[in-house]
Amino acid sequence: MPSAHPIRPVSVLVVGGCGHWAAAENHIPAILALKATGAPVRVSAICDPRDPHDPKLLAHMPHLDALLQQDRPAWIRPRPGEPDTDLEQRLHRAHRTHRFDAVIVACNPVAHYPYLKWATEHGIHVLCDKPILCVEDAAWHPERAAAISHRFDTLLRAHRNRPDHHFAVPLRRRANDAFVHAGDLVREIHDAHKQPLTMGRIDVAGGHYRLPAEYALGDAHGYRHGVGALSFSSYHYLDELTRYLQLAPGPTSTLRVTLQYVRRVGDHLASGLNDTLAALLPRPTTAEGPHAELPERVLRAELDFGFTIELLDPESRSLGVLSYTYTSNSLSNRTVGPQSHDTRDEVAYREKGRMSQFSIDLHQGNLQHLRITKSDAVGEPYTIHVEHRRNPLVGGIGRQERTYRDAHTASTVTPRDITNAFLTLAGGGTPPPAVRDKIAFLDGQVLTHRLYAAMYELIAAHHHNDASQCPSVLVDLP
Repeated sequence: MPSAHPIRPVSVLVVGGCGHWAAAENHIPAILALKATGAPVRVSAICDPRDPHDPKLLAHMPHLDALLQQDRPAWIRPRPGEPDTDLEQRLHRAHRTHRFDAVIVACNPVAHYPYLKWATEHGIHVLCDKPILCVEDAAWHPERAAAISHRFDTLLRAHRNRPDHHFAVPLRRRANDAFVHAGDLVREIHDAHKQPLTMGRIDVAGGHYRLPAEYALGDAHGYRHGVGALSFSSYHYLDELTRYLQLAPGPTSTLRVTLQYVRRVGDHLASGLNDTLAALLPRPTTAEGPHAELPERVLRAELDFGFTIELLDPESRSLGVLSYTYTSNSLSNRTVGPQSHDTRDEVAYREKGRMSQFSIDLHQGNLQHLRITKSDAVGEPYTIHVEHRRNPLVGGIGRQERTYRDAHTASTVTPRDITNAFLTLAGGGTPPPAVRDKIAFLDGQVLTHRLYAAMYELIAAHHHNDASQCPSVLVDLP
């Protein structure tokens, strides 16, 4: 969707620009499309440990190849173990040369913070992929887990100190037609009858199958930094829970978050549940190294988990409950063994046979029930079903159903539209209202990020406490 008004030239730094999401699926393809309309947008620099000019990388990423030919961006290479202060100095030197107007942060979530902090403090507009922040070893180290919340608060203060600063998060489900429709249904009943959300349940089956040695592969969606599935797509679903709650909050003022279940990579591998599929895969998969060779931080990363979120009023009375469960120990379509380009780290690790299956149930007391479901393999055109019922006294006429085919690509607003709308804002332009209304900004992410941070604190505490206990924390609604 083109900008409604012309924009001034925009110089962009893409952090993680060699990753699959940035280079192949979203940000760089979106920028190329925006440039094709005549918009004066230029990627001045790419920051990534991988060389963007590597022919083996470009063989998988034609959009990146096209951008390199058009813009000839500089390459900023983060150094392993580089102190944040040194990285910030290098970024500032690059900024003096290229005068960045916008930074797109699409690297590993555990590496987001120094880029976000530097850009925000210098008034450079930020588009940051989910989750906004994560910290290495947060799955088992309580101080690291607590740092997630502290760093978010630091960013939020720096952002609020600059009233004209744009800090956006491209959350696909906030813009997707199916989820927008579900939110409209929740809002209708709340606006007409003041009926709050009283029960919500999200169950996700990731079908995320890896051979033992592969848990040490991967970057943005890997486990080698001591964090796992909660720092992957989970943030999308937590944001949906908080969005529906904030559309129909009623008297809810506090959330009691309880960890009901967690299973770590080491638990999974020790269970032997890998063995059946591994034996069916083409050799030499069964010769893969034992899980004991993995670093402890990988073995301690969260793989599967379940949380309940109790809704409390100002007098701490229970009003209802939300729940979120995620499992990787579910159906996978994987049919291939280890891939040489993965083990050589030539390209970002891509899942083999990962599934995208979920079931979402929402209840607004006795007045309305919604169900949103999807059951696809990653890479297939996604189909999302939305069904709902209302009590006949509030206009219910039986079960109503909608099916959204090719649900992500065919959505009215896509993540590429959000990237282009953000760059339009960075250039002083006005994006189409239908797109701007679907952008998640930092101020609107406070509750989601507090919930996400609290969950990591509970997962880390579980590592040190009696596993039979169910620890909980309180999170106030903003």
